Amino acid sequence: MDHKTLNKIRKGIAQGLKYERELQEKREQKLWRHVSEPSQLESMLNSLSKTELDKIRKNLELKGISGLNKGDLIKELVIAIPNHLPKILSRFDKERYVLLKDIVKSSGKLPLPRNITVNKVESLMTWGVIFPIQLDGRRGLAVPSEIIEQFHVLEGQEFQKLYDRNTEWIHLTQGLLYYNGIMSPRVVVNQVSDILNKEIDFLEFLQVFIFASDYYRQTYKSGFGLVDRRVFDQREIFVEIENRPSINYFPFTKQKLLKAGKPGYVEKTREMNSLMLFLQEYYELTIEEREDLAEQLNIMIFNDGSLNQAVKYFEQRFEFPDLEFVHGLAHHLTELFNHSRRWILKGHTPREISQGSQSKSASPAVLANPQPSSNVVDFNSRKAIGRNDPCPCGSGKKYKKCCGNS
Repeated sequence: MDHKTLNKIRKGIAQGLKYERELQEKREQKLWRHVSEPSQLESMLNSLSKTELDKIRKNLELKGISGLNKGDLIKELVIAIPNHLPKILSRFDKERYVLLKDIVKSSGKLPLPRNITVNKVESLMTWGVIFPIQLDGRRGLAVPSEIIEQFHVLEGQEFQKLYDRNTEWIHLTQGLLYYNGIMSPRVVVNQVSDILNKEIDFLEFLQVFIFASDYYRQTYKSGFGLVDRRVFDQREIFVEIENRPSINYFPFTKQKLLKAGKPGYVEKTREMNSLMLFLQEYYELTIEEREDLAEQLNIMIFNDGSLNQAVKYFEQRFEFPDLEFVHGLAHHLTELFNHSRRWILKGHTPREISQGSQSKSASPAVLANPQPSSNVVDFNSRKAIGRNDPCPCGSGKKYKKCCGNS
């Protein structure tokens, strides 16, 4: 790629980011337009638009009032929201519970915590419990007095157990989708149930998941199943997974899934760390740059990106110093691609599939029948090796009869 084309791309990206920032600023200004000294639920609801009120009505599943005007709808919601607080709290996890409790302890008003993003505020608004406010010229959050009274009545050991349970459900599900991309709701529920060794109510689980998806924005539910938001092409990943019925999902441990399910998690394999050390020999990369690079590579590999795409990505970000660097980069990328988990392989790495030794705890079906394409990459050609292709070691045998059989 010549410098002129590269500059055009960089300029386009910069303009896109600027436009996105402007939209975000407008969005935030609109969000914090609300009253500065709230106390009653009615005054908080009056500050919302009819569209925002309708979102609350739909979340609470209130029937027969969709045709009401704004004033009459507010009257209904003032009664309904406190009555539905047990239902709302039953879908909270620890983060949302702690936030609500902190606001209540601060007499219903609290400066906006750093970990609460605009997306999270918008999600909380759609239940009519927590609202954005202007607090002494700063952004804050508020809980109406009716909700505070009801919260004191409901707070106890029973809800604490639900918050802990929901937190575990959410992190395990986000962890499963981190490594698998797309999974059917039933498979997710069954896997979480097996991991916790507890029966799980399917509909209750989905309700907790959907509320958490709207709040954390890491996952969502679509026609293909439960989906990680980093999936580029749902249909393509879904079809590739369906084409591999002989491969079972990789049996991740509870601890690994809980770790992967936390916001911002990026897996650092031995091969990823080796690549970063190699790059550090040539470039002075900051911690943030290394983190961003690792995240982009993981997303690319999860989405079944090719080695050539990874090389082109590096060409856009770095100036290659010499041929020796190119060979070294190709070697490290090849190792990374072969030992990184893929969504289309149901959480396995290409190397695990090609060797038929995914895990001692993997099911017999996985070990006995690893025919689907594993996408193992040959370092010399940087192309995926089929099981019936000549082995890249030069033995003259088919890959499946040689190195692929090790």
